[in-house]
Amino acid sequence: MISTTLRTAASVGTAFVGATLALTSPALGAHAQAAEAQAGHPAGSAWTANSDGRLLVDNGRDMDQVAAGSTKTLLAGEAFQRKYGAYSKDGRKIVYSDQGRTGFGAQVWIMNADGSGRRQLTKLDTEAFGPELSPNGALIAYQSQGAVWVMKADGTGARKVSRDGFYYGTGISWAPDSTRFAVTRGQLDERSGEPFNIEVVTVKADGTRETALTRNGGDKNSPAWSPDGRTIVFSHATAGGNYDLWTMKADGTSSRQITRTPSVGEQDTVWAPTGTSIAYAAWAQATESEPRVMKAKADGTAAKSLNAVGYPTSWS
Repeated sequence: MISTTLRTAASVGTAFVGATLALTSPALGAHAQAAEAQAGHPAGSAWTANSDGRLLVDNGRDMDQVAAGSTKTLLAGEAFQRKYGAYSKDGRKIVYSDQGRTGFGAQVWIMNADGSGRRQLTKLDTEAFGPELSPNGALIAYQSQGAVWVMKADGTGARKVSRDGFYYGTGISWAPDSTRFAVTRGQLDERSGEPFNIEVVTVKADGTRETALTRNGGDKNSPAWSPDGRTIVFSHATAGGNYDLWTMKADGTSSRQITRTPSVGEQDTVWAPTGTSIAYAAWAQATESEPRVMKAKADGTAAKSLNAVGYPTSWS
């Protein structure tokens, strides 16, 4: 089995920082399936089109769309060219990051939900990754070189809204009212340039205010704001542990762990438009198997596999 490593990362000075995600090939093997069953994750489930809509999945190469029990590739790519995509609130558009024809340095693009009408929005000398369109359709937030930038939906007026001296991860999630977004922020080690003490914060769209929601250290990623604005789900790993899913109120209170899977890590959560379900990536760290896409109730119970491989990025 050939193991490779993906980095959802950007360069900060001369340092290369980011969250390392392990992928292996071929697809999910017997060891991963056994770990999934041990963790209480059934081997598979039906995808109900009427209630579940469409799910975008980044498989480390292509952008896939999972719907009605089947998987369709919207954008094909090459290995290690991650294609992070996010639906507009009405489901008609997708903003995404892609290397395009350059082969180096992902940029922000937009297209119709069926994959047609592709148009490049950024043309930076550095990478622009993980774009998220605000619910009101007016703004796009994205990460570049460990900072968060916000621009108009047409690609103009970009400006940095995050603070200097920190590393901001990918996995930006807008509040339903489009006034702010949740993201992770880490302090930077002066020697290695690597982030540590990573916390979930909210940032106003104009950059005028930043609020820490967590203050307990460890490693966190991929916060996701619920459609009703009341809850944020995120991944949290303590020292020596794997990622588990946690929820908290939007003001940072009432933090609660919702998955407890010693042999399986979970991250990259997205909410169903109804707010009743979540989808996330789960993988057995001991075997470095490909992450499989899971679906669960909003409280983390009744987890089922969707028979898809990769990291869910948006649900419409």
